[in-house]
Amino acid sequence: MATSQNTINFLLDQLSACAQVSARKMFGEYCLYLAGRPVGLVCNDQLYLKPTPPCHALMSHPLEGAPYPGARPHLLVPADQWDDRDALCRWVQTTADALSQAAASTEPRAKRAKKSVTPRATGTLADLPNLGSKSQAMLQAAGVRNVAQLTQLGSVQAYLQVKRSGLPASLNLLWALEGALTNLPWQEVARQHRTSLLLALECAQEQDGRTTLHSRLT
Repeated sequence: MATSQNTINFLLDQLSACAQVSARKMFGEYCLYLAGRPVGLVCNDQLYLKPTPPCHALMSHPLEGAPYPGARPHLLVPADQWDDRDALCRWVQTTADALSQAAASTEPRAKRAKKSVTPRATGTLADLPNLGSKSQAMLQAAGVRNVAQLTQLGSVQAYLQVKRSGLPASLNLLWALEGALTNLPWQEVARQHRTSLLLALECAQEQDGRTTLHSRLT
């Protein structure tokens, strides 16, 4: 059961005291943002905050739950706990603050890690992990024929290029492409980076729609 618009409207109203709170629709569910930072998901009319020790410590009876099958446990805030505006805002703000601090402390290490796993810009698709013969064939048919082209496009645009070619690509190809470019197993990509990739995919599809509409009007 997808989250209803009425649920999102109520949640945003309850969080109106928080600065720059917003929600973005994503395949029937929603991502919750505070000052532009994603702090959680709203799935099946339930709020799932990204797990952080400070927010966990604030809750008298913290609950855990997975927003979708295969997701990491999040801090579950059932709808019947949304009536307390102050507590709700405090949990969301604390989550955002903790995520900001964690990002700041790990940024140098993350940059080093990203540099170490960046694939070389030359070579064939067969040189990359995660890409089997079927995936390679779809990429070749869509005009993505080597590592340099895939690297230039990035995982989301390469996936969209395959879809635009009319090929039957599932989201598993998106996970595989991201893993090929970051040297991660596709299963780990699906678990750890699913939300960010789906949001990037939706943004790219929206941009495609705007471009198509503009070309038709002109």
